This record gives sequence, C-alpha cells and structure tokens, in this order.
Amino acid sequence: MTPEQLRTLAAQLLSQVDAMGKKSRRDQTIIDQLTHEIAVLKRHRFAKRSEQISPEQGSLLDELLNTDLEAIDAELTALLPAQAPEEVRQKPKRAPLPPQFPRTIIHHEPESTQCSCGYQLQRIGEDVSEKLDYTPGVFTVEQHVRGKWARRQCETLIQAPVPAQVIDKGTPPQVCWPM
Repeated sequence: MTPEQLRTLAAQLLSQVDAMGKKSRRDQTIIDQLTHEIAVLKRHRFAKRSEQISPEQGSLLDELLNTDLEAIDAELTALLPAQAPEEVRQKPKRAPLPPQFPRTIIHHEPESTQCSCGYQLQRIGEDVSEKLDYTPGVFTVEQHVRGKWARRQCETLIQAPVPAQVIDKGTPPQVCWPM
C-alpha cells in the first residue's frame, strides 16, 4: 500500500469511528428517554393517587360502614347473654390431711444459723410437709418442718436438706420400709 492509500484508509476509519460514536450517543439518549418515560408511567400507574376515592364515594362508604357496624353490635349483644360464662379452672390441689389424726412434729434445722461472714441469720419462714403413716388400726401424720434462715445484707438463704426418702420424690411411711 502506498502512503496515499494509507491516508485515505485512515480518514475513512476515523469517519467511521465518528459515525459510530454519534450513533452510540444517539442510542444512549434514546435509552435514557425511554427509561425516564417508563419510570413516569409506572409512577402514574402504581402511585398512591391511582387508588384515591372521590369524596362522593367516601360518603357512601361511611353510611354503609355505620349501618354494618350497628348490625354487628346488635348481633353481638344478642349472642353474648346466650353464652355461659367460662369458669376459670383451678389447678387441683391435694386436700390437707384431716386434723383429727394424731401428729408427730419433726423439726429439721440447719447445722449452723450463722452466715459465712459471721453474722447471725434470721428465721424468715418454714416449709411443712406431711406424711400419712398407718399402723394397723391407727392413722398418724408425720409433720416435717424445715426452717428457712436468711440474712438480707449478704443475700444468704439456708435451709436444712430434705430428709432422705426410700422412694425418690415420694413419702412412703416407715411401715413400707424393708426390714
């Protein structure tokens, strides 16, 4: 190729690059315009104002709602007296052992009523558990009283341990113990 042909080829290529650049800018402008137009149309179609109700329609709805609410209230008042009030079910409790049975009171106190810091603990209450015992012809009740001792300043609470049982979490009488 001669230098003249190279210059012409270069000029043609530059003009093609310019034409493609102009076309690319024009296409991008069209894309931007269409994107903007789509966004405007979406806002118009799905915006809050598309769901607005005219004032005339609102007054019609208010009247209908008021009549519906009154009808519902009338139905509820008619149904409420017909329903029996539900009783609150209480958790069943074990009845206390009858007071006429002779009782043997056994006190269980902690080994020491002094706090680890050296101060005296105060008695704040007690836990009482009863165990029915039967010897042929006679019912007796063993009452196990475990005192609660505490000191407020150091938040200490001491109580004697539960006496050992033959059956875990059970209170069989001594008659049931193996000989």
